[in-house]
Amino acid sequence: MLKTMMMPALLLTAMPALAEDKPKLDRNDPSAVRCKRLAVTGSLVRKERICKTNAEWRAISEQQNRDADDLITRSRAGMNPNG
Repeated sequence: MLKTMMMPALLLTAMPALAEDKPKLDRNDPSAVRCKRLAVTGSLVRKERICKTNAEWRAISEQQNRDADDLITRSRAGMNPNG
């Protein structure tokens, strides 16, 4: 009888220790995962949840900025009347 009462008590005391093994990351840490809800093309209401690390989100943002700069630069080259 004593063993059956002690087992749940031991399990309950071990559970918080299991949760504490994983260190909590800072929100701005490059390895921290951040989820964003992005609108689905063709839908007025539907949104899709996409989760990536902060480093991945930063790389995507930098690539999009490079693509936009490239598009603007190429469009300006065609509009120059002097050459």
